[in-house]
Amino acid sequence: MIVTKPLNVAATLLNCFPIPAKTGIDVNVDGSDMLRDRLVNDDGPPSRKLSPYVRPLVDTLQQAGHQVSVAVPAMSRSWIGKAHIIGAELTATYVHPDQFRDDGSFVTSTTSSTTTTTTTQHTHHHQGGLPLTPAASDEHLRASESSTTRHDDNNNNNNSDWVVVTNGTPASCAQLGIYSLFRDRGEIDLVVSGPNHGRNASTIFSLSSGTVGGALEAATCGKRGVALSFGSKDEQPPEVIAAAARLSTRLIEYLYRHWDDSVELYNVNVPMRADVETQPVRYTRALPNVWTKGSLYAEVKSSPASNNTNNKNSDDSGKSRHFQWSAELSDIKQSLRESPEGTDARTVLDGFTSVTPLIANFWHPPGFTGELTLET
Repeated sequence: MIVTKPLNVAATLLNCFPIPAKTGIDVNVDGSDMLRDRLVNDDGPPSRKLSPYVRPLVDTLQQAGHQVSVAVPAMSRSWIGKAHIIGAELTATYVHPDQFRDDGSFVTSTTSSTTTTTTTQHTHHHQGGLPLTPAASDEHLRASESSTTRHDDNNNNNNSDWVVVTNGTPASCAQLGIYSLFRDRGEIDLVVSGPNHGRNASTIFSLSSGTVGGALEAATCGKRGVALSFGSKDEQPPEVIAAAARLSTRLIEYLYRHWDDSVELYNVNVPMRADVETQPVRYTRALPNVWTKGSLYAEVKSSPASNNTNNKNSDDSGKSRHFQWSAELSDIKQSLRESPEGTDARTVLDGFTSVTPLIANFWHPPGFTGELTLET
């Protein structure tokens, strides 16, 4: 999203770093009085069930004076990390926000005043953002979108702040948002990825998170990135969502104003509670954790149609086995409950907002230098 927002420093919350309570006037990187931001996510278009947080955040940022430009995948891409689907053509469809329906589908109007309905299919989730089998692939969307998608590369002026990207991922949406979709809006200042439908705390979730992946993509493009997650997958009252959106707006402004040169992106987790705006906001480190319950996949019986009945070999040549995602989460949940003070997981469990500074770098451990001598 593009955020254009005047900024100001205000009161300090108890036990946290200061966040501006009101907006003022500041300048962005090119000297204007607006912040320009791209917003991406991994939950797809606004949807009451699967992507309930993105529209309230965008509305809150815009009400606070931000310019917001949004590029989101056409379907949920949770658990996809920073992946690009390099073999697929991406189709970007400009959509007015009022054309989104509660189920994530949307209706777009053509120049002939007809309408085309695009049904957005989503990947369903367990608690914690783990994917189940998707209802359909993005290929189903292509035909219905083609009549309402802009194909002129030179036509960069548009009246919509929202773009839905078929075959898109958070990372590819960040790429398109930074370089292609909103060229008339100037150089961007910040990429906001989220808000995720559920927390992304600890290394297990952060390393696989599409939300974090969108912010990582921004960092690899030399842009500032903020990964933002709202810490509940249960349906929340509107006032709780509104409070999280207001706090996030203030926090985004604070981070932009006080960005440390050593930081390339922040991973932010906001607990869903009505009084979140009065609770501490704390710098944290990522909780390191690992899977200890074995495979994330369980073997399942194949359907009769998928069996290779012509394979009469006595060995296993040509034999197929079938697996479905079936992650055992008890070990991860235990690691979160036992997480020490100062970690993102413990901070969110305590009901506070977690801000984890990160570098987009596979940093090496010390002590490994020189030539290796192999055993003979």
